Amino acid sequence: MGALLKQAVGGLDEIPEEVSQAYQKQKKGLGGRGPRLSDIVKMLQTTSSKERTFICIDALDECVPEYRVKLLDSLNKILQNSASTRIFVTKRPHIRPKIEKRLGERVTSLSISTKRGDMIRYLHSRLEEDATPDAMDSGLEAEILRKIPESVSEMYVSEKQQLGQLPRACTDRCNSRFLLVSLSIDAILQETTIHRRRQKLREMTDGLGLEDAYSATLGRIKGQGGEREKLGMAALMWISHSERPLKANELCHALAVEIGQPNLNVDNVPSMGTLLACCQGLVVVEKEVSTVRLIHFTLQEYLRARSGPPDAAHSTIAETCLSYLNSTQVKAFSIFPFPDLHETPFLGYSSLYWGVHAKGHISDRTKRLALKLFDGYHRHISARILLEAQEMYLYGMDFDEPSLFSGLHCASFFGIVEIVVCLLEMEGCDINQMDFMGNTPLHWASWNGHGGVVKTLLGRDDVNSDKPGNRGRTPLWRAASNGHEGVVKMLLGRDVVNLDKPDYYGETPLWRAAANGYERVVKMLLGRDDVNPDKPCNYGQTPLWRAAANGHEGVVKMLLERDGINPDKPDKGGQTPLTMAA
Repeated sequence: MGALLKQAVGGLDEIPEEVSQAYQKQKKGLGGRGPRLSDIVKMLQTTSSKERTFICIDALDECVPEYRVKLLDSLNKILQNSASTRIFVTKRPHIRPKIEKRLGERVTSLSISTKRGDMIRYLHSRLEEDATPDAMDSGLEAEILRKIPESVSEMYVSEKQQLGQLPRACTDRCNSRFLLVSLSIDAILQETTIHRRRQKLREMTDGLGLEDAYSATLGRIKGQGGEREKLGMAALMWISHSERPLKANELCHALAVEIGQPNLNVDNVPSMGTLLACCQGLVVVEKEVSTVRLIHFTLQEYLRARSGPPDAAHSTIAETCLSYLNSTQVKAFSIFPFPDLHETPFLGYSSLYWGVHAKGHISDRTKRLALKLFDGYHRHISARILLEAQEMYLYGMDFDEPSLFSGLHCASFFGIVEIVVCLLEMEGCDINQMDFMGNTPLHWASWNGHGGVVKTLLGRDDVNSDKPGNRGRTPLWRAASNGHEGVVKMLLGRDVVNLDKPDYYGETPLWRAAANGYERVVKMLLGRDDVNPDKPCNYGQTPLWRAAANGHEGVVKMLLERDGINPDKPDKGGQTPLTMAA
């Protein structure tokens, strides 16, 4: 969004005063600071309203999902405040519903695909850059320009004729035909004689598709043998199963870990150059952000389908992360003050995602390594990293205070039932222990919607299922706020749970569910007689007021059908639900 603002401002005759003021304000910070996303959006609204503006974004489907939501929401705000702005986006079909959800009914879609002329122009450019021109003649060049576009086009036409109409998965493959052209010419130009190149052309055009091209490259990786083969295949496994794009140094350090070993050996970290060579062109590094990715999204699907059970990959990743966290170097870090983590770049990923990988399939070794980590976990640097990553939820908390975030809190946070059961069986385990924020394990499990852990905790007679935590919020409040229907249903079955208990701001579970538009949760709560559907928060805003303000039509309809609802009830500032909707 900052890059868009820079381009928009650069197209104006003079810089808007609002942008100048923001720059001067941020410059006063130590070393200068960038503006927040909300500030950038406001400045873009101002800038785009001065001139007719076209915003073009390529390959939106390759944006990290959590960032894509923020990006689309930001673009929507700009459209709402600048009638002359138009947005052009390229993407693959599978994210169209997400775009329509964020940008509304204004979205118009057009299907585009590679044409023969595009392929021929690309092949011409590649042939002109041939590093071994002696292995090419005019006859072979003419064959390449004719056969590759023909074979690619015929392959997809025959599929269409056989299927009658293309399903979404096949449509995505049609959009991948340009990659097939690229892989085909790559394979041909790697050969060193005219004969071998002609032979390779014949192989690539005899019905071979993307899968065969990938298979041939994987064959070359495995053909390296020894450590180079292991390194290449391990890198592909990590990239195709990681929870977010990995930085280059993160991946290199992850591949250096020896599972179960007590020490990290920096001499075992492979260089990025070696890693790329071992992957035979299937992996690239995005230079701007230094993240590692596969050459195309279809490769990830191919690898996941052929790399054996996904459980094995996730177990390996979880065990690697836990071995890293249990190393003597990482355990030596103090929580306060926060240490320099430059020498341990994999610490962030392993702290935040080991439990996500472990949850899918937890092996006995994963369980042992996790229990080892939890011995004194409240003093471990990874506990602080995990908590600070929740800053959007924990705003205002002092992370420099001693943490009481235990292993049971962590296992409940990730939703790992097997480890929760093990910890509960240990002597001295306090199921209702509050961490430094005042949250119990049940709070964390409810907050993140981990029904299995919630069920396990509620199965204990000594659990307090209605204990208020941070800011007076109960487990039911947390579950309702995040729309976790299954957890809400389990908590509603407990007689001791106060369904209308407000937090410090006067917001009840119903209020939060209505505010966030979770219709099923609202329906469950409205079905109970001991819930007040018109209870205002400390600012006088009722559930109806907040649902109307946030545009949740389904929730508004449900509330208006209930007796005891005042549809014209103003908040303390005098604003009614109708005012807010308008």
